[in-house]
Amino acid sequence: MEHQRNMVGIGMSQNPNPIQAGQEAAGMALDMLGSNESVAWALLFCGGRHVPEEILPTLQAELGEPEIIGGAAVGAITNKQLAYTGYECAVAAFSTSIPKPTIIVADNLDKGEMEAGQHLGHQLKNLTNEGDTVLLFYDSIRFGPPPELYVGNRLMDGIYQGLSGKSLKLIGAGTVGDLQLTRSYIYTGCQALKHAVVAVALPSIWQSQTTIMHGCLPVSSFLEITKIDGPVVYEFDGRPALQVLREMISLEQDASSIDNLSLIITLGEKHGDPFAPYDEANYVNRLIINSNPADGSVTLFEADFQVGTKVQIMSRDNQLMLDSVRQRTRELLKSMEPKRAIFALYIDCAGRTSAFSGAEIEEAAILQAELGLEIPLLGFYSGVEIAPLLGRSRPLDWTGVLTLFTLEAPTDE
Repeated sequence: MEHQRNMVGIGMSQNPNPIQAGQEAAGMALDMLGSNESVAWALLFCGGRHVPEEILPTLQAELGEPEIIGGAAVGAITNKQLAYTGYECAVAAFSTSIPKPTIIVADNLDKGEMEAGQHLGHQLKNLTNEGDTVLLFYDSIRFGPPPELYVGNRLMDGIYQGLSGKSLKLIGAGTVGDLQLTRSYIYTGCQALKHAVVAVALPSIWQSQTTIMHGCLPVSSFLEITKIDGPVVYEFDGRPALQVLREMISLEQDASSIDNLSLIITLGEKHGDPFAPYDEANYVNRLIINSNPADGSVTLFEADFQVGTKVQIMSRDNQLMLDSVRQRTRELLKSMEPKRAIFALYIDCAGRTSAFSGAEIEEAAILQAELGLEIPLLGFYSGVEIAPLLGRSRPLDWTGVLTLFTLEAPTDE
């Protein structure tokens, strides 16, 4: 079989020195591309211990001054490496031999998620064709500690308002730099910014297929939220939320058990027919990031639930998580045959790391084994994952979002 050259080069370093890390990652990516290829643009994700303003200029100089998009990450994943020490520097460099995307930035996230989303949506409407794929990355952390997070659903609602009915595949993440949610930033082409959103509008020749990995099972009947303020849920069915959760999962009332709540369960909203058989693809799950015994509340990672929303308690099942990665990766690869994917992007919730979830093995290691070495892979650990689900792209929690990209003329529908 004739060897097909790589159009995407991948590199990753864990060097604590930012300049050396940038040089090492860039060198690996360029070696993978080959001497006859130059870089048009790149994706870059760095662990939160790196100083973004130090590592970015090195990457740009080493790669030939391309636009660099990405941001902070808890850790990173490539075909051969997987780590979350905070010193990761992982890059995907895209050859000038394939069409370059259009980069759009909104740096006003602190003025309101809806406004920033509308700004992006209006521009995307005019710069894209129906069905195009757009990569979307936003800074998750408004300020802290304690962390106050930007609401991904408000951002997405604004984008859809700006799109005015145009259908796009929006895939991306809210970035965080550590599991404590203390830092985050976005790379917008030539600089690192806080309170920003960047959209990468891929040309129509870039086609994408996405699958979503979950790993949660419903362990309760439907509970109606009767009191909520933003991400803070106070009551289910007129009773204190924390008390309801403790009773339904037989959790002791001591502080250590309550602190472990986020490791055990999520809250899931089932879309579609509420009485349909269980299908993980129909659930949007929300992580519980902390609880307050004083007022009986729990705080979620997203603030999209409201009074009247019906949710179920979802058990975080590590074996189901691992099985989901294996099964859905295989299904996606099979559905792509005989097309050759030029690039794989994996956006993985940081809560799915074995250090956080308690799984015996890293679920991303299963992904690496299933993908092999043929398809260049860049992955990173995120705060929020964005992917198409049930008719529109949505912010998700505790998911792995795998997208495979091919180059082909789009089909008319």
